[in-house]
Amino acid sequence: MNRITRDEARALAAELGLDEELRVHAEGVAHRAETVCEILEGAEHKIDTEIVVVAALLHDLGRTRAHGLNHAAVSAEILLKRGLKKTAEIVKVHALPQTGKLSLEAKVLIYADTTTGPDGEPIDPMKKLEFLRRLGDEWVNEEEKLLAKEAYEVKRRVVSEIDALIKRAMAAS
Repeated sequence: MNRITRDEARALAAELGLDEELRVHAEGVAHRAETVCEILEGAEHKIDTEIVVVAALLHDLGRTRAHGLNHAAVSAEILLKRGLKKTAEIVKVHALPQTGKLSLEAKVLIYADTTTGPDGEPIDPMKKLEFLRRLGDEWVNEEEKLLAKEAYEVKRRVVSEIDALIKRAMAAS
């Protein structure tokens, strides 16, 4: 199995014990991701909307087992064990992306997650980015400090890039 439906993703999240607060956040991220995908598709960008929405619904699965910065890797591991390789690849990079070489699907997930608050409502992405920047400045573990700093820079660039793509798409329509 390499794909599941949105309803199957929701059932999986419930089965694995993703709490209500995180499911509300995931629904908000999924809604935002779908909206961004539709805008980009309208501007002739090739993007797999369904996989992005499913990834958004499942991006915090790892929080059922890990509460730190590594929850994205744990989420990806859970998805890989279920044969969802492409979804796992997208989910794995959403929390601590370390490279600018990301698929458009991964960038949309990062953007949607960074611009969605815990209650599923849109937020200023700087709120989440500022948290990551502070981690990079204050974290005790030097290796994790460097990871947070790099992730801050990558996420900041991704948010700017997706914002620019949305603006160009909206201006062209």
